[in-house]
Amino acid sequence: MELFPKVLKLLICIIILVIMLSGCTDKKNLTGDNFSDIRAITIEDKPGIIMGFSFPAETKAKITGNETKLLAGNYQNAVAICLLRFTELPSPITETDSCFLTVNISKRSALPRNPLMLQLYKLNNVWLDSLNLNDISEGDLSLLAEYTVADTVGSSGKVITFNLSSSEVVNWSNPDSTGWNFVLKTENEGWVEITSLEGSNKPTLNFKYKTETGGEWINYNKSPAKDTYILEAPETNPSVLWKISNLNSSRLYIKYEPTYTLFKDNEGNTLTDIQIKRLTVNKAEIVLHIKNNDYYNSSTSYSLYPFNVVKDSIDSPLPLLKSDYETLVYTSTSSGIIKGDSLTVDVTPIIQAYTSGEKIPKGIMIQSTQERKNFGTLEFWDCNESTPAEKKPYIKITYTPPYL
Repeated sequence: MELFPKVLKLLICIIILVIMLSGCTDKKNLTGDNFSDIRAITIEDKPGIIMGFSFPAETKAKITGNETKLLAGNYQNAVAICLLRFTELPSPITETDSCFLTVNISKRSALPRNPLMLQLYKLNNVWLDSLNLNDISEGDLSLLAEYTVADTVGSSGKVITFNLSSSEVVNWSNPDSTGWNFVLKTENEGWVEITSLEGSNKPTLNFKYKTETGGEWINYNKSPAKDTYILEAPETNPSVLWKISNLNSSRLYIKYEPTYTLFKDNEGNTLTDIQIKRLTVNKAEIVLHIKNNDYYNSSTSYSLYPFNVVKDSIDSPLPLLKSDYETLVYTSTSSGIIKGDSLTVDVTPIIQAYTSGEKIPKGIMIQSTQERKNFGTLEFWDCNESTPAEKKPYIKITYTPPYL
């Protein structure tokens, strides 16, 4: 019984302590501190963007053969053809029937007034990894079939069929002992993207065959052992146009110097240099308004990555080298579906480095992570005086002023 009063007194002390602590805590800020008066502020820095230009990549991304799409087309002076290799082929073949090749068109160029003809050829040449368009002459290609692609394809694509002559299969002769090699190319202006071996709706070669006269029919139904594409696009020069192109690996440079007078505290007072160094950038995005876009739609996502530029004194269009820019820690890829007339690129680590004084603002370079993987091109409104005010680029910064 003597223990009970002691336990009761201890419980009462604990309850009183809890009440005292809860009374000292701001109910809107349950961490127990008094930071509730510090609120995040968002600004739009338009004056900070001084100029910009597009320029070609120093080195172009390599086509590995593991891409999820195969490209074929003639577009903006660029040419792409795709190649398919089928192996494990029966021999001998005495008779065939029902010979056809199916491919899935995942996307096509938006040129409805121009019927797009996709042609299937037999490659009468050895397919080497170093093969380029100059290595393929007209005599190296034998036309097998062609298909007029519909003006539009669905979000999941459209499977098309090339019917093959039975005699072609029976009498197939190829100097490349690795298999049967096909080439797909467009006959006129336009392009298509085809689901590759790495996709869920891959190309398939189908036919029935006999290995001896009077024998039983055997089915051949296989996807390519290898597929890839060759893309050759014209070289470009630095340009005042704000343009990012996957086709010819064009990138965007933006010269940006933060307008530090825009940074204020919650009472509207302009932050001092020391206070700016101590503020926290919650999020910073470059807002770019789209001027021309004939590729990205509700089913196709863009993917852009920003770099911090370290090269001094950039005042006119010029090609940037790899040594002219760097990746900052925690920089992320910005991707998504374009909604409306603009898109954003997350540059939070870069702007934090500028405000803290860790990095000197010399500009931001933006490149697509889809270079040479599709036909996507984006042109943006620039910051010139002739650009409508509502279309000019700016950096949207959400920051928290320092408390002390």
